[in-house]
Amino acid sequence: MAPQALAQEPPVENARPDADLPPLTEMKIVRSSRTDVPDTITVETAEIPGEPTRVHDQEGAERLMRNEGVTLQWNGLEERGPIWVGVTQSGHWSLVGGQKGEADGYLDLEGFITEIGEDYFVFSGTIKMLGTPDEDRFCRDTKQWRFEVTQNRSYYRLREFEWCDGLTDYIDIYFPPSLR
Repeated sequence: MAPQALAQEPPVENARPDADLPPLTEMKIVRSSRTDVPDTITVETAEIPGEPTRVHDQEGAERLMRNEGVTLQWNGLEERGPIWVGVTQSGHWSLVGGQKGEADGYLDLEGFITEIGEDYFVFSGTIKMLGTPDEDRFCRDTKQWRFEVTQNRSYYRLREFEWCDGLTDYIDIYFPPSLR
């Protein structure tokens, strides 16, 4: 049986005064990795992937839903930052989160998961780092990112290590060891 196509939510009127700003879409969340989040999200319509998330591996989907946070090694590995994964009514998986480091440094991730497979997922969105490990460092890029589990570890690691300025950055999203 062929999968049923899900209709995309209609755009919400852009209430911002500047007409040059992109239109927004409100998306209803039907499943969430956390209970302390809203039941809808509002995103720029152009950022929504054309197709719902492709889920090839249910264990991988469960790992993301039961995630235990994110780290960037410069910010420390002891205190993980929160990650929220939500599934919209149209089948798009959203990922938002980050980690605050010492002083004012931080890591921020925001976008959509476009594919979940055995020991990997593809994230389409923005990764931003500020003030870590050096206070004047700023890195930001929006594109397709691949995270993978390697060597039977209990986290997904971003597979692009030197994407910004030549420094090696380890961005890890953790899941319960029982899901290895």
